[in-house]
Amino acid sequence: MPSPSPGRRPQPWSYAVLLGLLMLGQATSAIPSPLYSLYAEKWNYPPFLTTVIFAAYGAVAVIAILFSGALSDRYGRRPVLLAAVLLLLAGLAVFVLATGPAHLVVARMLNGLGIGAIVVVAGAALLDVDPQRAARSGTLTAIAFNVGIAVAALGTATLAQTNFHPLLLPYLADALIALVLLALLAVMREPHPGAGAAPLRIPRPRVPKEIRSRFVFSVIGAGAAWAVLGVCFSLEPSIAAQAANIEGPFFGGIIIAAVTLSAACAQVAGGRYPARTVALTGDTALAVFMLAGIGAFATGNAVVITIAVALQGGAYGLAFGGSLRHLTTHIPAESRGAVMSAFYLFAYGALITPTLLVGIGATLWGGTTIFPYFAVLAALLCLSAVLAERVLGRREGHRAQTRAPAAEVSRMSEVD
Repeated sequence: MPSPSPGRRPQPWSYAVLLGLLMLGQATSAIPSPLYSLYAEKWNYPPFLTTVIFAAYGAVAVIAILFSGALSDRYGRRPVLLAAVLLLLAGLAVFVLATGPAHLVVARMLNGLGIGAIVVVAGAALLDVDPQRAARSGTLTAIAFNVGIAVAALGTATLAQTNFHPLLLPYLADALIALVLLALLAVMREPHPGAGAAPLRIPRPRVPKEIRSRFVFSVIGAGAAWAVLGVCFSLEPSIAAQAANIEGPFFGGIIIAAVTLSAACAQVAGGRYPARTVALTGDTALAVFMLAGIGAFATGNAVVITIAVALQGGAYGLAFGGSLRHLTTHIPAESRGAVMSAFYLFAYGALITPTLLVGIGATLWGGTTIFPYFAVLAALLCLSAVLAERVLGRREGHRAQTRAPAAEVSRMSEVD
């Protein structure tokens, strides 16, 4: 991959702007979560429609993920990111002007297109700006995700609890930050040195053979973590409030903030240790804490429930952060956009499917009834990531052993 000329290198502040974009994207995705109960009460729709609104975001984000990486490889990171921020602003405008649940679906779809592009392209741009610190970028990306979500969810829930224009002010604040970042993007130099050098090719969901085992392990762990996250953002706030018999959206905001802030703290601590070890620890802990959460929700105690979801958040942070770091450290430079697209394609798929299933169950039988079944399935998915790593690790070890004698024979032949 060619390097840009010294006069055209990205400005020193480019890295911070890209992290800010990642934080903005996840904050935008989290703002409606504490408000879903208000929208449902206002327009009288069932829990399943809440998950449909949430899943609409994930479905179009997958489309953006498939195309945005290739577009940014061909035309540059900056033009794609500028378009993504404009899509975020359009979605925020629809939220403000919404008069029914159909408008919420449209708003979430616009935001999903923008956020999906930001996740892939800003993540790839971080590697372009500072390729020597790929592991650090993976850790900071995961932290930016969680901090953005926590701040947005808690701030929105506070406004909603006080009833101080909760369906207007959060979107206006988010739009103001988006406009600032849009202006910075407009003057930022293109970070991708190979932009325009290759023909446009929309990548299929495929990964270079040399990192395929790492990819499988990473994507299963991240998928399990995002399955938990999807339910946390859509229905868990209302399920927790119902279990604790607390009215108002503020407790739901606390639930989301507890998950994401503990995840960010866990990722900071986990960044000091090998990525594979962190991911395995997170997958195992998330399985254990999801099962423990069943008992916590059954107590009906708000403090116990909050502690339980915070522990789940910490485990989620280790599972996702470790998985992402385990992958990004080994991505070949020429495949960054395609591999990140494939990774988030699977992650968003894991976000959508369990959320819709839980929404159907919550509509038919109630949220507190369906949550234990979801917790068990999530735990099994987490343990499958651990099992996959063991199987793939043995295969890699066997291949290494078989390659070693062949290499020795080759060296002996050269000597002869």
